[in-house]
Amino acid sequence: METFELTRDSGYYAGDSGVVTFEIQGRSFDIDDTPAEYRNLYSRFTGQNMTMQLEEYTVPLWGEGHNLYPQEVYEAVSENKLLPEILQKQVEFLFGKGPFLYTPVIEGEGARAKITRVPVHVPEIAAWFESWETAGVDSLWDYLLRLTEDFYYTNSAITRYHFTRARRVPGLALPVLALSHVDASEARLATREKPLLDRPLKDGDLPFVITGDWLNPARQFEVYHRFSPAAPFAHDTAISWVKDRTPGRDVYPYNRWYRGLKPWIKASNLTPRYLNSYLKNALNAHIHVIIPGVWITSQKNTLESICRENLVKGTAFTRYYKGVKLTDESGAPVEFHEAMIEQLVAFQLRQISGLLSGEGENQGKLWATSAWGGEGWKFEEFPGNFKDYMDPVIAYDKRADQVILAGKGINASITNVENEGVISKSGSDVYYNYLIYSNALTIAEYLVTKDINRAIRLNFPRAIAENIRLGFRIEIPAKQQDTTPSDRLENQPGK
Repeated sequence: METFELTRDSGYYAGDSGVVTFEIQGRSFDIDDTPAEYRNLYSRFTGQNMTMQLEEYTVPLWGEGHNLYPQEVYEAVSENKLLPEILQKQVEFLFGKGPFLYTPVIEGEGARAKITRVPVHVPEIAAWFESWETAGVDSLWDYLLRLTEDFYYTNSAITRYHFTRARRVPGLALPVLALSHVDASEARLATREKPLLDRPLKDGDLPFVITGDWLNPARQFEVYHRFSPAAPFAHDTAISWVKDRTPGRDVYPYNRWYRGLKPWIKASNLTPRYLNSYLKNALNAHIHVIIPGVWITSQKNTLESICRENLVKGTAFTRYYKGVKLTDESGAPVEFHEAMIEQLVAFQLRQISGLLSGEGENQGKLWATSAWGGEGWKFEEFPGNFKDYMDPVIAYDKRADQVILAGKGINASITNVENEGVISKSGSDVYYNYLIYSNALTIAEYLVTKDINRAIRLNFPRAIAENIRLGFRIEIPAKQQDTTPSDRLENQPGK
């Protein structure tokens, strides 16, 4: 019989041939010796390397302890009063007035030189864009809009390439028929190789993209090859996964704001529930009900008397008394028991709370009772009021809003949320904050338009020679004082 025991740095092994004791020296790492926050860190990064097996494919999980990261973000955001509109504004800021073809031109010299985008019209490229819907996919605008929305939620822009059959024959047809958006909630990376034991899976180890319902992936899924710029036409169709790199995460991207804001998002989402629950279920005033013992004794005597009378007569002439059932399931009378008093008191309290609470519809109603010998029910107000409960909840909610706006990196003046919901009255604040924000959209635009620019170069080689690109028309509005009265917004047609 073998026995093995290890306690921290030492232990023993007992077998048929004898006993061996041992001690571990020079140990450089033991997770038991690390602080709790580091153990959580190790656990989290270990969880990020988890995989699932889907038939012959190994799929790294996207999320911490689950495979539903996009769904988690979508759900948390959708329940928040601020984030859906903030993210929508970011989408609108990047999308601007829509996509357009341009050529970058350097104007000026030396320190004064700047790059200007000069719009260009290329009829064959425009005709290709117009052909997408007839090919059975979304239009260019719809494709880019959905890609932009996914990017701001999950740092991903996932595109499916639809190739023509003659893609390998130069000049016979446009090789890329169209592009279509793949929802991040449906896509996961995969490999046919078994999980690696010597190191975690890397992005380069995953040549496939699997799409399907990840709440029930066994139901139906589709497997695609990943798009390779080195061999773009190797497969009939392919999926490209463009992502904004997350430090420390090689396989899937994670947006920069969600993890840090997650507790605040949850708190913000719970605030209206707290307030509505309080208004619906609390007494209109904080009331303490004093039930006199004389009343309890009187009601007990009444119940005992009714139950005795029913039993003597053998039938229940009185089936209910103030909410208390005096018969069994067959309708036969029952003997008095102490639980009847509890049921009676509960019935009375339900009537009182129903009158004094309930989303505003019960104000002004009265509750009447009689007193026996000065021992009637009493209602006393607790030393507290609505303000004591509401003010801290509302103050926390305002703080959560400030933290969410700061965490998203977008100034309140351009999201129309500032100073308790009042739009910033300073036009210069709005203008300069928008100017700063729009100048920081370069990376987002590059990632969202990466595949459409690849496709343009594959279909139209002249785009490379002429440096033709697609971007978003992001126009900075002129200051009010820099525009003539006729050009101002309020003087435009229809205003």
